[in-house]
Amino acid sequence: MRPMYETSHDIANEKVVADALQNIGVEVYKLPVQYRLDWLLRRDGQPIGFAEVKARRCDLSTYPSVMISLSKVIHAKMLSETTGLPCHLILLYRDALAKLDFASEFTVGPGGRSDRNDPQDHDVCAYYPTERLTVISQNSN
Repeated sequence: MRPMYETSHDIANEKVVADALQNIGVEVYKLPVQYRLDWLLRRDGQPIGFAEVKARRCDLSTYPSVMISLSKVIHAKMLSETTGLPCHLILLYRDALAKLDFASEFTVGPGGRSDRNDPQDHDVCAYYPTERLTVISQNSN
């Protein structure tokens, strides 16, 4: 079984995102781990979608694409097809909070991270062009 890497810093970042979404009338409901995404999104108590939250240590314009595990994309697609609700990737950058619909076009290639010395972090990834992101809010540094 793979270790859980969620840290208190990750949880703090999720709170920042949850607060920003609440400011625009979106409530978040934390999902159990078996759903593979972080939240059910609701407005006025009604489900409006699902979300995976990622924090990046760079500005939104730093890279030409957003990389995420293809496995995460596959699970988002299955969840969306099953429920009829959209699944979003919500990204907290240093300078902005942005979102992307997992159903957007992407390319596939090798990727992952190398900072944890975990071979399971090397993956087949989906690459979404950064230009497809929708800015939810600007962050002040």
